[in-house]
Amino acid sequence: MRFVDALILMAVGLATTQTATAETLQLDRAKQARAGVVLGTVEERTFGDQVAVVGRAVRTPEATTNVKTVLDGRVVEILVAPGDVVRVGQPLLRLHSHDLHRLRGELLERREELRLAESRQGAGEKLLELEGISRVELERRQQAVLAARVAFDNSMEELHEIGYSEAEIEEVLESAEFRPILTVRSPTRGVVLRLEVQRHAWVMAYEPLMLIGDPEQLELELQLPPYEAGSVAEGDVVEFVPMGRRELWGLAHVATKVPEVDPSTRTVTVRARISFGAELLLPGVFVEGNLFHGEVSQSPSVRESAVTRIDASDYVFVSQGPETFEARSVQIGRFNGSHYEIVDGVELGEQVAERGVFLLKSALLRGEAEEE
Repeated sequence: MRFVDALILMAVGLATTQTATAETLQLDRAKQARAGVVLGTVEERTFGDQVAVVGRAVRTPEATTNVKTVLDGRVVEILVAPGDVVRVGQPLLRLHSHDLHRLRGELLERREELRLAESRQGAGEKLLELEGISRVELERRQQAVLAARVAFDNSMEELHEIGYSEAEIEEVLESAEFRPILTVRSPTRGVVLRLEVQRHAWVMAYEPLMLIGDPEQLELELQLPPYEAGSVAEGDVVEFVPMGRRELWGLAHVATKVPEVDPSTRTVTVRARISFGAELLLPGVFVEGNLFHGEVSQSPSVRESAVTRIDASDYVFVSQGPETFEARSVQIGRFNGSHYEIVDGVELGEQVAERGVFLLKSALLRGEAEEE
């Protein structure tokens, strides 16, 4: 055992009457650095009935859009990259599609059928005046025009549905070309989050091509045992930290109205919308924390590591300046898994030692303190 460690252990056991009056400790910055002293702020935290939860950050479903196409085809050109901001209607990629070749051909064919039917109807109206045809024959020709117009309109609608604009349809009708290239356009405004395909890849109808959305809109997907799920309700508070980063924390609120058991994991999945701390996360980051339900309250709190016992009382070391600490008696309340509720003794916003508390306590017990 090192000599310094031995002194510390001896000091812990030598609580004297001096500790009842000596409450202010002077410790220069060099000693603080060697002792690993780290300060934290007295903050409001949630306390009440709680359930420990684990989960991960995921993109909010409402904030993302999977871009798809209703046609099979081959990717001939990708016009955007992940991170690009896109607007509604902006070209994203181009597909070579045999189905498009057929649809364009059908449009031109049905346009000619409509022209022919209208021509025969016009001729029939003239023949009727000359008594060259019967009215029944003219009505038959009028019905043929109606059927041809419906077929033509249906062809136009099919092209509209796959993403053709009015201008592109007019171009097809004017040029009478059969170019089977489909330009897939953005259905929404956002950021390209992920590409699902690459150039020259063959894609099936309705297969995802890319993901567009708001990269800052995340939520939590939490897992908890089924027997704990019955007490969870929409709006319940969740305090969370990224896994392994307990110095960071955030708040979320339960959004799931009807929790269900996942048949593969036998746990209940609960969604929670993040109200504070989303900037700490990326999609896929694992989190841990507490889900509070029932009667809860917000109270001043300090991290568990900030509280120490001296003479059967709980103390924290409150910073009074760069090199001064006050050993202040506190009354602690509930514990939420990481923080103690402070009923009395410190105020919101005060700075307390969260690390290096053992060394501060040892120095205090050795008598390196000033009497008030």
